[in-house]
Amino acid sequence: MEAVKLIPAGKDYLWGGDRLKKEFGKQSEKDRIAETWELSCHPDGPSTIAQGKDRGKTLARYIEEQGKGLLGKNCEEFGEFPILIKLIDAKQDLSVQVHPDNAYAAQAEHQQGKTEMWYVVDCEPGAALYYGLTRELTKQEFQKHIEDGTLLQVLNRVEVHPGNVFFIEAGTVHAIGAGILIAEIQQNSNVTYRVYDYNRTDAQGNKRPLHIQKALDVASLKPAPVRKWENHLASCRYFTVDKIETDTAVPIHSDENSFHHLLCLDGNGKIEWRYGRLEFKKGDSLFLPAGLGDCTVSGNFQALHTWVPAPPAYRIGIDLGGTNIAVGIVDENLRIIAKHSVPTQAKRPYPQIIEDMAKAVFSALQKAGISLEQCASVGIGSPGICDSETGTVIYSNNIQWENVPLVAELRKWIPLPCRLSNDANCAALGEVAAGAAKGYQNAVLLTLGTGVGGGVILDGKIFAGCHSAGAELGHTVLIKDGERCTCGRHGCLEAYASASALIRQTKRAAENHPESVIWKLCGGNLEQISGRTPFEAEKQGDETGKQVVEDYISYLSEGVVNFVNIFRPECVILGGGICNEGARLLDPINDHVSRLCFGSDKVEPPKVIRAALGNDAGIIGAAVLK
Repeated sequence: MEAVKLIPAGKDYLWGGDRLKKEFGKQSEKDRIAETWELSCHPDGPSTIAQGKDRGKTLARYIEEQGKGLLGKNCEEFGEFPILIKLIDAKQDLSVQVHPDNAYAAQAEHQQGKTEMWYVVDCEPGAALYYGLTRELTKQEFQKHIEDGTLLQVLNRVEVHPGNVFFIEAGTVHAIGAGILIAEIQQNSNVTYRVYDYNRTDAQGNKRPLHIQKALDVASLKPAPVRKWENHLASCRYFTVDKIETDTAVPIHSDENSFHHLLCLDGNGKIEWRYGRLEFKKGDSLFLPAGLGDCTVSGNFQALHTWVPAPPAYRIGIDLGGTNIAVGIVDENLRIIAKHSVPTQAKRPYPQIIEDMAKAVFSALQKAGISLEQCASVGIGSPGICDSETGTVIYSNNIQWENVPLVAELRKWIPLPCRLSNDANCAALGEVAAGAAKGYQNAVLLTLGTGVGGGVILDGKIFAGCHSAGAELGHTVLIKDGERCTCGRHGCLEAYASASALIRQTKRAAENHPESVIWKLCGGNLEQISGRTPFEAEKQGDETGKQVVEDYISYLSEGVVNFVNIFRPECVILGGGICNEGARLLDPINDHVSRLCFGSDKVEPPKVIRAALGNDAGIIGAAVLK
């Protein structure tokens, strides 16, 4: 592992000058170089390795061959290389432009959005740039200024000096003025919407295209905030930038968390690490892989030092159900700070459902008062068989999906790392992460509802099994040739221990015992029977209700003992409305487990406990998927 020097890709735009050639030693057959892409894996202008056996390879290929571990843990959340670093020589004014945020760029361009920062390396006296608006405008006012050529009148003109820093969040209207040489650190994107270009023409006499409607869609129509950082030139999700200006030795610790980049703006120096050293001069660009270790840079130089910070605290969890799509924004303490839900309307084509899912995410973000850029990832819990490796819902009876590329489709709307798992798995993970089983590493969850869902957590991770299909605990046979299950087999646990099964058993008992209190509780209408009915009848001294409850608990207990014997969890979590019965349900099940699970006289059997998070378990579990 070693630090490598990079050769940038050069760009010849009509507004460029010759300072990058004359002062920074950049090579080009063209008379001018407008930009050099110093650290780039972008296909529109990749930088290449300058020395050694890998000389001439693109940085992207180098990373692919060496492994993405070169980028560090902080970059694992990104689907691609996160940043792009440029030197820009503006001999003439650049166009007035604006960049979209991630959400808009994903939908309209299938790229990342662009937030960037400028460091003014040098400038002519009196040089200025445009940064945001002088006052808040309506969209109609903004459009009118564009159409009648008076846009510059409402742009905030700022005279600049060497060392000035500007942080340009996506949506900020901006333009670099003539006579300014800057270093730009930005998201890895090449999406720009031109708003105004001074009516210039290219070498063929054609005006460059403008992107008025898209600019109207994404522009922030308020004055740009002035942001300053106490310890850095700038910092956001994608990059942190410091300036090194020294004639002494300075340490850089390139640990496993992030790669580092040095862009030398002036002077000469050298970088040394355990197994090597590399000299650099003004204009040189150095890539330091993650895990290089303790490095020392020394000499007499000025440089920008860039790396990728730790991911943000917020995560998005989505619980996809047959009836509703529930979205939650989850903070670093695994608390849901905002929720939003919409009807699934499962009979629609899946792209429409996924579009509504994305819109629900944006609504939840708005309620939380945070942006998509403040979120590290999104996770989805879906009913049915889910392949977490490919992000595909292989089959879901609840929503009638088969081979739906859910993750790929959602990323068209939400350009964040996205994970998928079965909804019961997510609920189990949620209870272990932040609920009744917090602190445990091994747990089994049974959800007692229309069916019996199951999730298994082993060593703190979801037991996914072959094709990431997870465990279908409700479809293990309890009684051979027993009642027919919804899956088509006979005698499954679901046919005896689901809430639906309890209701069916109660109706059957009432029909056989017309003297039962059950008839009174349901008002003589068996369709009014719920899972609470037999428990309430038992409380009123009804023998029929008592027998239904005891039979149901017996069925459920046998299933729990089976799973204890198979997985050896630290606890078994029961969820669903039936668990509201509390001790009447849990005490006899715990007694059953303590007497009948294998080896209970030798080792302490696990406790059967009630789920604590309710419907939030699936959201939290989805949010923390890895």
